[in-house]
Amino acid sequence: MQIDNSTNSVLITGGTQGLGYEIARNLIENGCKELIVAGRDPQKGTTAEKRLRKAGANVKYLRANLAAAKDCKDLISTSIKLFPNLNSLVNSAAITTRGSIEGTSLKLWEEHLNTNLRAPFLLMQGLIRKLKTEGRSGSIVNIASTSAHVGQSFLTAYSTSKGGLLTLSKNAAHALRQNKIRVNVVAPGWMKTPGETEIQKKFHGAGDDWIQKADSSLPMGELVDPKKLAPLVNYLLSPSSGVITGSVINYDQQIIGAVP
Repeated sequence: MQIDNSTNSVLITGGTQGLGYEIARNLIENGCKELIVAGRDPQKGTTAEKRLRKAGANVKYLRANLAAAKDCKDLISTSIKLFPNLNSLVNSAAITTRGSIEGTSLKLWEEHLNTNLRAPFLLMQGLIRKLKTEGRSGSIVNIASTSAHVGQSFLTAYSTSKGGLLTLSKNAAHALRQNKIRVNVVAPGWMKTPGETEIQKKFHGAGDDWIQKADSSLPMGELVDPKKLAPLVNYLLSPSSGVITGSVINYDQQIIGAVP
C-alpha cells in the first residue's frame, strides 16, 4: 500500500532514537517535508536532526523534559511557531522504570503519569485547539503498549499510564470526529530499542546478547522491530488511512486475553 505523508507536518516526541526516530525517518521517505523531533538529550537530538535533514526534509530538534508541564506547553507552542502548518502529532516518548504496586514510590508514580499521560494530553490539547480554530483536519497517533491492557506486575506505574493513554485517545477520537481530527493508538509489545537495552542491563542484568536470547524465546522468533512498525504509524498519520479513528492496534505476537 502506498503511503503519502507529503501533507503531514509532524511533531514527534521521543523522535531522537528508537521507534520515534524510525517513524521520523520513514515519514521523510514517504514525502514529509516538515518535521520536529523532541527529546531530552541535546546530543542525541542534534545528531538526529542532522541525519534526518540529509534525507531531504526541514527538520528541527527541540529539547523538552516531558515530565514538566511547562516544557510540554512550550514544546507545542514553539512547534506551531516553527511550522504554522503543523497538523500531526506522534506521542512516542515514555519512561519505563520498574516498580510493583508495593514498591512504587509516589515520585516514580508521578514521573510516569506526568511523562506518559499528562504530556500527551497537553500536546494533543495544544494541537487540537490550533486545528479547530483554523478549521483544519489533522491526525494524532499515540504510542501505548500491550502492557496497557494489564501489564507485568513490576510495571505498575507504566502500565497504568499507558492504560490511561488508551482511554484518553478513544475519548478524544470520539469528541473530534466532526472536526475531521483523527486519533489512533498503536500498542507495541516487547521491542528492541536503545532504551530497552539500557533497561534490560540496568534492571535485569542482561548481557550484550539479550536481543538474541529474547528473540529465541518468542513464538515468531523476533522482538518488535521499530523499522517494521514505523510504516504502520505513518499510514495512520496519512490521508491514506481514510476514516480510521479511535482504533487501538496491538502490534505483537501475544494475543490479549488468550490463555495457554
